[in-house]
Amino acid sequence: ILQLRQSGFLPAAKPPRMSQLQYLTVGNLQGVLVASNVPDESANEQKLSEFCKRICQKGLNLPKNENRVLQNGSTRYMVKVVELKSDTSNRAVFICVTESASLSPKLVLRDFIALFWKKIDESAFTAASTDGALNSKAQSVFDGVVKKHGKDKVAETKGKIDQLKDQMSMNVKQQLDNMENLEETEARAMDLEENANKFKQTSTSLKWKMCCVNAKWTIILVVSVVVILTIVVVIGVCMTDPEACKSN
Repeated sequence: ILQLRQSGFLPAAKPPRMSQLQYLTVGNLQGVLVASNVPDESANEQKLSEFCKRICQKGLNLPKNENRVLQNGSTRYMVKVVELKSDTSNRAVFICVTESASLSPKLVLRDFIALFWKKIDESAFTAASTDGALNSKAQSVFDGVVKKHGKDKVAETKGKIDQLKDQMSMNVKQQLDNMENLEETEARAMDLEENANKFKQTSTSLKWKMCCVNAKWTIILVVSVVVILTIVVVIGVCMTDPEACKSN
């Protein structure tokens, strides 16, 4: 199966649904859980249902219309026994199971009971005689309770805070990186300016040297031309009047 999933022939297995509420149920004094739901798939449904059955069977010993919390290890059973108007000999026992200490029994049971009686009347509850007889009718009830109270708001808020801290850390790191880049850019600009100044000084010195070389060669050229012209004049004079050239 794993190879088929990895090859794409089978879809990847979905992660189990996790919820603060492990188990929701409504039972009668006979220990029949007429409607149950397991929001947390990691919960031990059999163990929880057996304990809930025992709680329902002791419903007459529990005060009616009061929120009670029964502790079994780390598991909390939030219980409220509701007396039926149509059948005073029977009672409806509402149980919400959780391991979270942040859930309020009063709020969770209040919403659970209100949604349940809004969807299912007492006659249907009284007529139910087997476990899970009202599961399909009560599914929307369970969905509403889990949607409102199933999420761990403390953990969710902590997760948001951690996410915000990570985002802030990332922003600070980015700002520091930008500052380092700015310092590096400024250093490069200073190096470029220093190189430009050196190039300017070097070019000025080179220009002066080239001017001196040009002047030197100009003087040599002028002197050479004067000498050559003098020689040419003397030769010309001597050739036209050799006697005057000798006397001179």
